[in-house]
Amino acid sequence: MASLLSACGGGQGSNLDNPVQSSLNNTYAVTSSSSSSSSNSANIYVLNAEGFWQGNAINTSRTISSLILDSTYYWILYSSAGNPNQIGGVIVGNTLSRDGTFNSNNSNDFNFEIGASFPVSWVGSYVNRSNLQGTLTYETPGSIVNLTASYDNNYSQPVKLAQLQGSYSGTSATLLRGRQSTTLTIYATGQVSGSREDGCTFTGNVSPRPRGNAYGININYSGNCIESNASAHLNYSNGSAYFDPNTRQLYSVTLNGTAQDVLAFVGRKL
Repeated sequence: MASLLSACGGGQGSNLDNPVQSSLNNTYAVTSSSSSSSSNSANIYVLNAEGFWQGNAINTSRTISSLILDSTYYWILYSSAGNPNQIGGVIVGNTLSRDGTFNSNNSNDFNFEIGASFPVSWVGSYVNRSNLQGTLTYETPGSIVNLTASYDNNYSQPVKLAQLQGSYSGTSATLLRGRQSTTLTIYATGQVSGSREDGCTFTGNVSPRPRGNAYGININYSGNCIESNASAHLNYSNGSAYFDPNTRQLYSVTLNGTAQDVLAFVGRKL
């Protein structure tokens, strides 16, 4: 099970810069999350595929949830086969999109089911604030999978830090530790504290992004976390998050400082 497809059985702060490891030359592509001239409002003008999208991997039993930012940084959380409530993995990268088409050639699939990552590219088409179709192509083992998703209109609403305040219970996942029951608390100031079932505790901050109903998030691992002591890992992780007010679900994906692991979290507000 070396990718989203084969596993299915088929052929720092709001102005965070997000480093994504290139699958082609093992370097880092850094994308700025700075705002355009548009302010954060319910009437943001979108030319690209920016937004929160939910759907499925076609001809599989996996669901997907994807956040595409105006900065080009994006992630796609996908579920385990046949279990939409379990994190199967996450794809992270940068995507260029405009006038109904998008592409990415520097993405990585962090597969929590086997504890490994794989380079992947994707291309596709979209209708602004409506629907999206994409094709993922894996270099190894040469697999292809098609995705379809619909736009979540909540992304177009003004961002409000106050709506995040509270406690969350759910699951986090990393390549290093796999899936772990996790709780976290977000305070009115945007401060974050959390703990995993393996004893790891962490702190951090969330802050509204300048465009869209999304958040920048950074996590700092304490000394009792394996991430703070493992080779090729650093004790911080940066990324982005989205809160669905209808389901009270928080989706967060942060990329490790060396871009060799992620911390994905999906949890419900208590």
